[in-house]
Amino acid sequence: MLAPHKTGETTADFTGKRVLLAEDNALNAEIAVELLQSIGLKVDWAEDGQKAVEMFEKTAPGSYFAVFMDMQMPVMDGVEATRRIRASDRPDHDVPIFAMTANTFAADRKKCYDAGMSGYIPKPIDLETITHVLEEETGE
Repeated sequence: MLAPHKTGETTADFTGKRVLLAEDNALNAEIAVELLQSIGLKVDWAEDGQKAVEMFEKTAPGSYFAVFMDMQMPVMDGVEATRRIRASDRPDHDVPIFAMTANTFAADRKKCYDAGMSGYIPKPIDLETITHVLEEETGE
C-alpha cells in the first residue's frame, strides 16, 4: 500500500472508510481500487449500476463513506443508478456520489449533477483529483 497522498498542506488519510466503486471495465476497476486503497479506503466493487444499487441497498445505512460511479455501464448506467440511490428511503441516500467518466462536455456534467451526483472526476482518474473531491465534499 502506498503512503497517504499529500495535497497542499493536508495529508489525506481515509483509513478504514468504505466506498463503493461502480465500474464495468475490469482494468479500470483494478486501477481505481489500487488508487482508492492507497489512501486507506476499503473498496467494494460493482461491475454495473444495477449491482451497485443492489450492493448499496444490502448494506446497513451509513456503511459507505462515498460512491464512485462510472457513467457508461451495461445493465444500468451511472446516472440511473445515482437516481435510484437518491430516491431511496434510506437515511444515507445523500451519500456523496462522484461521477467517473471520460465524457467531459458541459452537457455530461449537467446530466451528472441533475441526477444528484456530488462531484465529477474525469478519466483517466488520478489520486490528486480523487483526494481533492473527497476532502472537498466530505470535509475530511
